[in-house]
Amino acid sequence: MLDRPGAMMRFSLRTRSRNAAHSMPEMCVMQGSESSRGVHKKCPDQEDSPRRCIASSCPEKVVMMNWTRPRQNPFIFDMFIELEKENTHHGGRKHSTTSRRALLDTGADFNLISHEAFAQLNIEGRPYQGLLHSLGGYSELESTILLNWHFRLSSSQTTSTYQHHASFYILRNTSPAKFDCIIGRPWIEENWSEFVALVENNRKRPE
Repeated sequence: MLDRPGAMMRFSLRTRSRNAAHSMPEMCVMQGSESSRGVHKKCPDQEDSPRRCIASSCPEKVVMMNWTRPRQNPFIFDMFIELEKENTHHGGRKHSTTSRRALLDTGADFNLISHEAFAQLNIEGRPYQGLLHSLGGYSELESTILLNWHFRLSSSQTTSTYQHHASFYILRNTSPAKFDCIIGRPWIEENWSEFVALVENNRKRPE
């Protein structure tokens, strides 16, 4: 793995001697000014003959490859949902909050929570019937729920100044969800300074 993004890695396979019939090709991997060598098996398409192998799969080729470290999505964060007093016992220990993986989505018209995440909270929701239209089609909503939550900055692990209170629409268990919760545009617009602070904090986190 390269230590810097955008770095170029070169893989080169070559033989030590062209005249040696049974010479083993040598593999050289170069990264910047460093290189590491290892023995590679002889090309299976090349027989013991003086002619070169012309197969496209022959390892005696030079391949140039650019490799870039994937960046972390700064709009994904951990939200800490406050539990009701009667639901704070999990596994014999007291918990006042539970962490959920959330996405800040400026294209969402409202907040969403997956059916699985909602069931784990053990909180009663209010019945609601409706359809959610997205690029992937339609998803059914089964109810709504009011949640209290906050987030933490990874640099200091301290909670934000404001505790948030908002409604979430609960997806049915037949709707696949990549995130536990989605925070939509209305909350982002009302809490713009916190939105910017959270995104910038996520950008500075070590990868």
